Amino acid sequence: MDESRRKESGRADVVYVLLLVQVGAGLLAMLGELLFMGGSPLYALAPVTKAAVTLVFAALVVRGRRGALIGVVALQLLTLAGFGLSVVAGALPQLDFTPTLTGLLTGVALPVAVTVTCVRLLIEPEPEPAPPAVAR
Repeated sequence: MDESRRKESGRADVVYVLLLVQVGAGLLAMLGELLFMGGSPLYALAPVTKAAVTLVFAALVVRGRRGALIGVVALQLLTLAGFGLSVVAGALPQLDFTPTLTGLLTGVALPVAVTVTCVRLLIEPEPEPAPPAVAR
């Protein structure tokens, strides 16, 4: 990687990588669910849809689209709300919720990190990179 490209990378690239990690973890969880729940394709509908939407937002964030940042924040808040609902539902005697380290990382820590970084980008956008110098 040359020096000019290294200077251009910033918080948007961090958001992009975190979203890729989130998509990968979600798709891996979907495969495990399909394996242990009988292979019904209905179990894949929500994770694949979320992965596709997240990948579109990730690509738009890297291109500097502010609307994509708002969409990512909304998606991460939905993820946090879903985790919270799982915890609340797990308090019912008929349902079971077992928190795991992976679940806490992908359901709480990762969405919080992405949300904080996106909000920082919305408040203070990254400066435009300087045009490359022309050799004479």
